[in-house]
Amino acid sequence: MPPYSLAVRNARHLVLATLAALTLSAAADEAHAAGLHRRSTLGIALSPAPADSADFFGLPAGTGIVLKGTVAGGAADKAGLKAGDWLVTLDGRPLAFEGFTDRVAAMEAGRAVSFGVIRAGKRLTVSAKPVERPRDPGTALYSVVYDDVVSNGHRMRTLTTHPRKSGKHPALLFIQGYSPVSYDYPLEGPGLDAPILRAFAHADFVTLRVDKPGVGDSEGGPFSEVDFVTEADIYRQALIALRAMPDVDTSQVYLFGHSMGGAFGPVIAAEIPVRGIALYGVVGRTWHEYFLDVMRYQNLLAGQSYGQIDETVRQASRVMEYVFQDQVSTADVKRDHPELAGTVDAVFPGGQFNGKTARFWEQLEDMNFAALWERIDAHVLSVHGESDYVSYAVDHQLIADIVNRSHPGRGRYVSLPSSDHVFANWPTGAESMQHFPNGETNTAFATLVLGWIAEVMRQRG
Repeated sequence: MPPYSLAVRNARHLVLATLAALTLSAAADEAHAAGLHRRSTLGIALSPAPADSADFFGLPAGTGIVLKGTVAGGAADKAGLKAGDWLVTLDGRPLAFEGFTDRVAAMEAGRAVSFGVIRAGKRLTVSAKPVERPRDPGTALYSVVYDDVVSNGHRMRTLTTHPRKSGKHPALLFIQGYSPVSYDYPLEGPGLDAPILRAFAHADFVTLRVDKPGVGDSEGGPFSEVDFVTEADIYRQALIALRAMPDVDTSQVYLFGHSMGGAFGPVIAAEIPVRGIALYGVVGRTWHEYFLDVMRYQNLLAGQSYGQIDETVRQASRVMEYVFQDQVSTADVKRDHPELAGTVDAVFPGGQFNGKTARFWEQLEDMNFAALWERIDAHVLSVHGESDYVSYAVDHQLIADIVNRSHPGRGRYVSLPSSDHVFANWPTGAESMQHFPNGETNTAFATLVLGWIAEVMRQRG
């Protein structure tokens, strides 16, 4: 089971569930859009049409989407679409489940579109007007501004919370994990990492989050083709924008890197000064070392024998060296080393690793994280959840050790009990793997980080 694979799949489900629960009448009282196209929504839940049913209705193979439900008061609900409807055309063009979400997102809000529908065996036409996706309305404590930063010629959607209190405030740039998940959701809801960002917003921090290229409203992408260096620049530009905001105290700017965000964090912090960096579920060694250790650990939790695991790790190590270090294509590895073909197909299904082209991982493999941490003149809190089976405790301890050798007293390692990779409250990695990503949220991390920052603020150095 490759690291992050469950996180990617289930984080998508988590965010989709969050969006489905929102009403489409939400308004952002103090938010504004800076010209970046706001994606549209119809307020519907869908599933692919059964393959053996298309022929029954005289439809081409792969055509048709089954409407499972609508959001009350949403565009589809107002148009009269109903659960059980088959959507077969959009503005006269055949519809398929694959790519439909992107077609809806690209629609112009308020412009009517026409659906060809099969309902109870009868064909009819239904007109619907997509609406702008709901925004985070903020609260009495903070307002939310929708803006963007430009990275590599594309505009990336940013969401910034500003305390309603006047004056200068500490600030937090959130650097999200690996998954192609939009963080465009109300902080008061259940979105991924929302409880942590909410805690900072309630503590009168300016907080900034940014969507990846090709995700949410952000331009660029697709996600699978965005390499590590390209993605790192969106966080660089976001940090520059955050520091330039008039209500930000530039002497008290912090980063929070979750999961893969902890790999991007030191890249930009080595260039742009920050006061402190909080990390959770991250990588500290070479990607090669990390991946092999976590592969061994996850397969052990999954019940494989030690002998099976050892052979899996040996073959995976050879494949990774060819692809990530020598930059040999997966096709060439299979041709030149047929004994590794099965491992190549398992690790690189479809020629990609965890939904990314090899270039991302080659660049990640080239990163000398230790050298970056040695250069960074900031306080660092490195936290590992004891039930986090996606990351490894040794990476977090290593980061703190590196920081303390270069800047004595600046690094701190904490092992957080009953907290898994997405902060679910499970006592062991095995239980987390069994239930991932479900579980009651452990709020201890947010409390820990806010307490640590308060300590850092009291220090002069």
